[in-house]
Amino acid sequence: MPHDAGPADDPFAPITREAFAAWLSKEPLLFAPGTGVLYSNFAFDVLSIALSEAAKKPYPDLLAEHVTGPLGMTDTTFAPNEAQKGRLMQGHGFDGKALPDVPTGSVIVGSGGLYSTPKDLLRWMQWHLDRLGKDGAETRMLDHAAYLVRDGLNPVSGMDESGQMDAMSLAWVVMMPEGDRPLILQKAGGLQGTFSYIAFAPTRGIAVFVAINKFDFAAAMGMAQAVNEMIATLTPR
Repeated sequence: MPHDAGPADDPFAPITREAFAAWLSKEPLLFAPGTGVLYSNFAFDVLSIALSEAAKKPYPDLLAEHVTGPLGMTDTTFAPNEAQKGRLMQGHGFDGKALPDVPTGSVIVGSGGLYSTPKDLLRWMQWHLDRLGKDGAETRMLDHAAYLVRDGLNPVSGMDESGQMDAMSLAWVVMMPEGDRPLILQKAGGLQGTFSYIAFAPTRGIAVFVAINKFDFAAAMGMAQAVNEMIATLTPR
């Protein structure tokens, strides 16, 4: 969303709920709801605001209550402590120069600003791969279900960088089985000089997480392709 520049140590400060509402009130829809799909960090943030309003508590508290807390993801937080800050992976810009770690504020928490570790993400992935487990079975079914199929959508934009989007589940990009590759649910992300990618095949019991510490779009797309091919190689249909 267009916004005034904030201070160097808090560049996202000008992004407020009021700014979101003002932008939404004046910007026309690009297409009728349900007819197309366009990747949007803004939409994730609007969703987190809606969840927060419905639950009458901040989104970070909701995430801790329903996801990270029950799974014991103690290193996953929006506000890392001093010990955790000492373990942060240094991000780098397109020119290779180190970028400072900056807060994302209290508004853009749906699309970014969440810190984690591979160990915590493995806990999260283990939950997703517990295909026949009774604990959380209904949630997994809702989470992994394909709600929006690509066929007939126009436009489709910003969805194929990490692999062809065939459908969308609850924010997961769904890649239908093709050749030796099984069904894959995946999501990429990037902020402050890092790119990450997480993908898993729920019917094959395999999940992969990878991150790089430089803004390099070619490398980010390459690592996603390598992950998808590795899943197909290790657990072919």
